[in-house]
Amino acid sequence: MPNTTELRELIAAIDRDIIDLIATRMEISDELAKAKKESAQEYWDKAKEEEVIGRYAELCKEVSLSEGEARIIAEVLLKISKNRQKHLFDENSANL
Repeated sequence: MPNTTELRELIAAIDRDIIDLIATRMEISDELAKAKKESAQEYWDKAKEEEVIGRYAELCKEVSLSEGEARIIAEVLLKISKNRQKHLFDENSANL
């Protein structure tokens, strides 16, 4: 069995991967915001938000995380995405 130092090193490596994936997700979210702006869509869609939360709930079931944990993860990522998209919309509106 690995010792605490080894386990913490494994967690640190996973954390790096998680941050890289979140950064990639946010870059794609930024591009989505730009595409929505160009097609005169609102920057945020509550129905789509609920769809994403539901998707996380399903994915978490597959890996033994609770629905509550899935909701927390999804809500944190969605909050960051929403803030970034709003900022891009506001920034682009100010430049017009």
